[in-house]
Amino acid sequence: MSGMMDERRGVDSMVRWLRIRERSGLPAPTSYAELVDAIGHSALLRRLLSGKTPLRVPPPRSYGQPWYGLVENGEADGCELRTLKDRPGATPRVTVNEWAWNLVEERPDGRLVIRYSREASLYVAEREGGEPERWRLVRHDLWADRSRRAATAAAPR
Repeated sequence: MSGMMDERRGVDSMVRWLRIRERSGLPAPTSYAELVDAIGHSALLRRLLSGKTPLRVPPPRSYGQPWYGLVENGEADGCELRTLKDRPGATPRVTVNEWAWNLVEERPDGRLVIRYSREASLYVAEREGGEPERWRLVRHDLWADRSRRAATAAAPR
């Protein structure tokens, strides 16, 4: 029975993957070679086949690859962050690991609040050590929880 369940999950995952591709504007592969290539390069399909659900908002990319770990864990260290120079009046942007993010807020302490999509969570970016281009990202809700715990721990008793 387990083999039959695995087969069913595989078929269901493939159909779901094709539907998501179609909704995202990606055409269905029109040849065997295109299908094999699309299957071989799809992190989403691997995610579905492993029993995980697709994210509501596709993850950002890190050096060209979907960055599911950042979204699922809520944080990442050693990120390469650079400011993008854009036309006057445009939304300020930065790149994180070669993917463009919107700069939502620059804080006086040097931290940045950024997001990769309007529908995605906010992230706080802070420099790591003394390296100007190495940053740590923490999802805003996790950052807020940590800040509250640190303030509570530091409060006199």
